[in-house]
Amino acid sequence: MNRRCRSPAGRQRGAGLAEFVVVAPTLLAMALATLQYGLVFHAKSNLNYASFEAARAGAVGHADPAGIRRALLRAMTPYYGGGRTAAELAGSATRATADLRQALRIEILSPTRESFDDYYSADAARAIGTSARVIPSTNLAHRSCPVDRPHCDNDPARNRSGQTLADANLLKLRVTYGIPPSKQVPLAGRFFNWAVQTMNPADADAFRAALLADGRIPLVSHVTLRMQSDAVENALVQSVPGRGNGGVAEDPGAAPESAPLPRCDPLQPLCIPAVGGGVGADTGPGGAQSDGDGQSGDDSGEPIC
Repeated sequence: MNRRCRSPAGRQRGAGLAEFVVVAPTLLAMALATLQYGLVFHAKSNLNYASFEAARAGAVGHADPAGIRRALLRAMTPYYGGGRTAAELAGSATRATADLRQALRIEILSPTRESFDDYYSADAARAIGTSARVIPSTNLAHRSCPVDRPHCDNDPARNRSGQTLADANLLKLRVTYGIPPSKQVPLAGRFFNWAVQTMNPADADAFRAALLADGRIPLVSHVTLRMQSDAVENALVQSVPGRGNGGVAEDPGAAPESAPLPRCDPLQPLCIPAVGGGVGADTGPGGAQSDGDGQSGDDSGEPIC
């Protein structure tokens, strides 16, 4: 038999194994990455919904940090398991609270510290019963300044906030959350975490860096709603300079009619000032301020969280 006419099958023995070794890891990596992307999309959808619920609570609740955080925690409970009974729901809520305590940041980007500089109303603060600065939210169609400050600086091109009174009544939240490793696909989640760190090395945000260092995948959600109540200045409010001060951040300080605003850790579930009380605060035994949940403070001026 002529050797040149022999079937080439003998010379291809083992070629299928070589192809499998090359192709299978690639296909597996693509499948895991696709699954991880789906889980990220699912987490982002839950975060968007929770952020909207938090903004709704803030819009009707004077932008109160405790109310905003409670609404967000309640809306994130299904992501941590949900449940069909009260016991199952309580367990999921406990898991959500424990995880979000270290993996969640809520910021109020509007109104800003500068907004309270431009449009604070002492009359509105007295009506609510707080010593913090307050921006009125009524009759905005017929008003460019608070009633008790008719000559406020309401020109966005000149004032500190770069906003009108109507703009200052827009509540904008920025919520940052990190997907925990337990909700990530093996290998693919670590790759996503590595990719975020590698592709954005100039990110100077310390909170997002801490999430990445903890093996989490950061997600950011923004939501904006019109205030349905008077906004009260609190520890979540950020300083975001407008055009009026040339874009240079400055400490707005406290208005003459208001006490200095105590600083609290915004990651704590409840954060109220000990001086003057928060919105809706009542007075507990001995004159201490109470928020109705057993949190109270003394007259030392230190924030109670």
